[in-house]
Amino acid sequence: MAKEAYIVQEADRIPLTLGSNADVGDVLQIGSDMVGVAATSGLAGETVTVYVGGVVVEVEGALADDITVGTQLYFDHINRVLTVKSDSVGDGTGTPFNPAGHAVTAKAANVAGVVQILLNK
Repeated sequence: MAKEAYIVQEADRIPLTLGSNADVGDVLQIGSDMVGVAATSGLAGETVTVYVGGVVVEVEGALADDITVGTQLYFDHINRVLTVKSDSVGDGTGTPFNPAGHAVTAKAANVAGVVQILLNK
C-alpha cells in the first residue's frame, strides 16, 4: 500500500516572504487566520524563518482584557497586543484580528502585563 502522506518538514517554523521589514520577535500576520513570530530579521521581499506553532510566546496583553488560562486570544495588529476580541469593535463588525493561540498564563483586567500563549493552538 502506498503512503498517503509524506512529512515535508516539522511545522513549528516555516519560511515566509516578508511584505514589510521585520525584526526578531515581531508578531506577523499570516493570511487572515494565523500569526507567526519572526525567528530571524529581514527586509520586505526577503524570506525569513517564522515560528508558527509548538512554542509558547510572551506578548503584551490588552490593558482592559481579563485573560484566563485557556482563553482563545487574537492579535490586535492595530495596537500590537493580544486581546480576547476577534475584531476591532468586539462584536464581529470591526476590522478582524488574526487568531493567535490560547493563553497559558493569566492577566487581570485593567492591569498592564504580558500573556504567554501556545502559538496558534
